[in-house]
Amino acid sequence: MKKFINDPADVERQVVDGYVKAYPSLIAKAADDIVVRAHAKRNKVALVSGGGMGHEPAHLGFVGSGMLDAAVGGAVFTSPAVDRVAAGIGAVAPGNKGVLLIIKNYTGDAVNFKMAEQAAREDGFNVDHVIVDDDVAVQDSTFTVGRRGVAGTVFVHKCAGAAAETGVDLPEVKRVAEKVIANVRTMGVAIEPCTVPAAGKPGFELADDEMEMGVGIHGEPGVRRAAMEPVDAMVDEMLEKILGDIDYSGHEVAVMVNSSGATPPYELAIVNNRVHDLLTSHGIPVWRTYMGPYMTSLEMRGFSISILRLDDELKELLAAPAQAPAWVEGSVVREATDAAPAAAKVREQKVEVTDGGVADEATGLVCRVLSEVADVLSTHKDELTELDMPIGDSDHGINMARGFEAVREQLPVLEKSGVPAALRTAGMTVVSKVGGSSGPLYGTILRKLGITAKKMGGLTLDSFTVGLNAGFKGIQELAGAKEGDKTMLDAMAPAIRSLERSVEEHQDIAEALDAAAAAAAEGAEATVPLIARKGRASYLGERSVSHKDPGAASFAYCMAAIAQAYKN
Repeated sequence: MKKFINDPADVERQVVDGYVKAYPSLIAKAADDIVVRAHAKRNKVALVSGGGMGHEPAHLGFVGSGMLDAAVGGAVFTSPAVDRVAAGIGAVAPGNKGVLLIIKNYTGDAVNFKMAEQAAREDGFNVDHVIVDDDVAVQDSTFTVGRRGVAGTVFVHKCAGAAAETGVDLPEVKRVAEKVIANVRTMGVAIEPCTVPAAGKPGFELADDEMEMGVGIHGEPGVRRAAMEPVDAMVDEMLEKILGDIDYSGHEVAVMVNSSGATPPYELAIVNNRVHDLLTSHGIPVWRTYMGPYMTSLEMRGFSISILRLDDELKELLAAPAQAPAWVEGSVVREATDAAPAAAKVREQKVEVTDGGVADEATGLVCRVLSEVADVLSTHKDELTELDMPIGDSDHGINMARGFEAVREQLPVLEKSGVPAALRTAGMTVVSKVGGSSGPLYGTILRKLGITAKKMGGLTLDSFTVGLNAGFKGIQELAGAKEGDKTMLDAMAPAIRSLERSVEEHQDIAEALDAAAAAAAEGAEATVPLIARKGRASYLGERSVSHKDPGAASFAYCMAAIAQAYKN
């Protein structure tokens, strides 16, 4: 187990302290396990929620104006004890009209919060509760009686909190909370479990090609284990279950795409994209979307989808002001009357076609070379990516293969465009599709080859050598690198020297290209003991030693492809 913690027995207190020190104008610590609003409300209904910690930002992140008045935390994934919940009630009840407990439907939470409610009533406080059970994945399970309370609970915090701010009495705030509960449904999925610090091992195990459908928020398994699917298929299954549970037709909805802890924003965006498309196809308009970590399960790799059926009252409550450390307001869908944003214009890469529009032998050779390069890069994609993992950003092979595959798709047109235009267009395609630094660098080589071929009246071994050297110099200008810096130039330089010797000696072209390819391969191998001086690998300093540079390796493969294509 690797986590950024100190003593596993002390994580809960340190989490509370860390939040309070980060947001002192919003929240304060009433006890090691109780967070309250920094500026208490008066003569209104106070809201108290909580449960085991490990769901951050829930619940303490939603303490603040327009939301909770107190959050009571237990040990990770463990309900707080009765006396702790009672202390939370006692911290906010005096001076207010009453207290509403918002309880997630887990046996431990329900028992402890209800017992604390009874004790508070005996002490003369006006206290009531609601039970959130929004999880449609289960009707019953070994982990809870009935449906579990999961991320939809945050909508209860928000709407009930907004109602409480208006000064209405406890029964009215409870009515609002129960209305949200009746109209919200949630389902979750995970692809990697989480590890409770005190346990030191995951709550369940998943193979690399497995997913767990219908997970809760306490690291427990779901209701179905299956082979990994594309995320759209996961979303389809989850929404089918949610939309089949209550009738959303004729209503606008609020959508929450919630990270379980380790799911990054770009993956949540892919989920949200499918959610919106499916809701639109069902004729269900999305009024507001919330995307991010609202209720997590430590570092679980997963997400949940919550759909809240709306009416005018709930829309008004969701839109009411709130200020809490972790509350991120959702975005309202553009009104139909709003001006649509102008579409971004991307300059298309236009292929120059020769007057006759007929393929010639030289251009055909260039296209065969480009096709062979695409084949070789596709074959070695995983190898190049693995070379990039320890010293780069793990995408070199993937990006190179994608870029030259895009070039391959243009070959039917390129073969009729002439050598210079074909090379320049291929270069711009690589720049556009590969991205990162490799796109501009390999694009520079192709463009310089095209320019040189035009200047020197065609493609020969001489013009190829001059053009490749021009590409070398262009890369030096762009990247500031030189031979010996552990970059692709370490494979290019010996290849160019080999070609120059072959031109001087009037060597056969096939032999010259084979020799250049061999020199490039040797140059790539020679990068292994070097310390990187440029590129991402340079950040590693001496740790870059013993790794072959992926850019040099890919150039060597490209030279081998050129030699092979010429012989073919």
